[in-house]
Amino acid sequence: MAEAPKIISEYEAAALVAMSPDLLRWLTSYAPKTGIKTKLKVARKEDDCVFYDREELLSFDAFLRQPWPGKSGKRPGIPTKIREEIKFEANGECAICCQHGNKCEAAHLEPVAKTQSNHPENLLWLCANHHTAYDKGHYGPRSEDADFVVDHKRILRKFRVRQWRMQAKLSVKLLGVLESCDMLSKQLEKASSSEQIEAVEALAVKILADLPSLAPVSEADKHFAQFQKISTDVADLSSSSASVRTRLNRAAAVRVEYVAAMGMVACPLCEATGIYNGGDCPVCDGDREVALEVRDRVDLSQFRIVKCPLCEGEGTHDGEPCTACGGDGRMEQRHADWIDVRDYSNVTCPICEGARTYFGEECRACYGEGAMERRYADMLDHREYQVVNCPLCGGSGRHDGSDCLACHGERKMLRRDADEIDLRDYNLVDCPVCKGSRRLRGDDCPACNGEGSFERRFLDRIDISEYALVDCPVCENDVNHRDECRACGGEGEMERRFADQVDPREYR
Repeated sequence: MAEAPKIISEYEAAALVAMSPDLLRWLTSYAPKTGIKTKLKVARKEDDCVFYDREELLSFDAFLRQPWPGKSGKRPGIPTKIREEIKFEANGECAICCQHGNKCEAAHLEPVAKTQSNHPENLLWLCANHHTAYDKGHYGPRSEDADFVVDHKRILRKFRVRQWRMQAKLSVKLLGVLESCDMLSKQLEKASSSEQIEAVEALAVKILADLPSLAPVSEADKHFAQFQKISTDVADLSSSSASVRTRLNRAAAVRVEYVAAMGMVACPLCEATGIYNGGDCPVCDGDREVALEVRDRVDLSQFRIVKCPLCEGEGTHDGEPCTACGGDGRMEQRHADWIDVRDYSNVTCPICEGARTYFGEECRACYGEGAMERRYADMLDHREYQVVNCPLCGGSGRHDGSDCLACHGERKMLRRDADEIDLRDYNLVDCPVCKGSRRLRGDDCPACNGEGSFERRFLDRIDISEYALVDCPVCENDVNHRDECRACGGEGEMERRFADQVDPREYR
């Protein structure tokens, strides 16, 4: 089997670990776990494109799956960016009932008390009612219907992964989307309530509508001829007035026709299940079938589980969880083959040369440690740490009569920071919440602190909907209960940004 590339694009990375490119970029700048400085490493940047080291990415993903520390015995907080990730995954509404967009919250599929993990794969955006029902183990009329929630998360996740994989390859995979239709057809058969049926059909309608745009349109595409045999059926799946259930069943049949037309065979690793070791099969990408040439070159021995070559199966290295295997002590042979144990030996930081500080602050290359693993040292671009004039003030330290806000009057900065500065971001714009009036509901506007304006660079951080009044998620603005409600102080309403942080279960 051909070796997987060591350095991968951000869309390939997103498909590999089922996290959006936006979230991955965020994880390179912010440490998600309280009290732990670990961030995702960037292998290199080219213009606005980010590339990752495949093994580093898998190691970081394993780190995220390990227990998260909490404060003072409390459960670990979910970072805002991860909340946004799962909210976007569910189109901003409850993933089950497709309603209550302003009353949804992050639900743990595996109890947080058990896993202590906020990995996105373990989270689903649910309204308060379905969150409570799921946690109590009786979602729907039967207790086993909780499985429906887990399966629905898998379909949502799989659909997004396919989108990233398509973007990474710059071509679409009609077969993969037909596979999603097949999964939805089976999920619809399992649905046992009207809400479950509506949830599946809402996602199915979206996928079916996209089918024509995913088809090969060029005769140069190697699958163009095969597609012509099913093109009429694909168009009908998208535009037919038949029921969603009928169209999904037909999609499953079209998929079989397409597979036969392309001469594909059962994947030899997952044996046509699409699943391997609890995730999408890495050979067929979860599609169940592969081309004959793929089957013939697959080396199944590459997928056998072996001891981690760094920690030798112990799960720890130098007194810390092993960064190569994420503390598991074992990995697939294909991953082990990529590991050079010399890459994990500590070397002096090439930027601060072991001094721990650089340019008057904690060295940002080694986080003040003075040393780093060789693999990180080899990826450093020394040019990013050159000291240059601030591009906003031109090295004067002053801008618009005050200390320069970009360099804080220091006149100089690292090239990596200078390259991130867009001079337009320092222009003043009206606050979009109070529209420049400085006031909101009789008080100073909380978005601009009563200033009426702020620099444009802060505009992207403002979500106007967060300042809208919504019903209190605890008392639901019920006149019979709101006066005694501790969550809203008897108001019955609160701004959405506060409502999103309220867990109604804490008030029961």
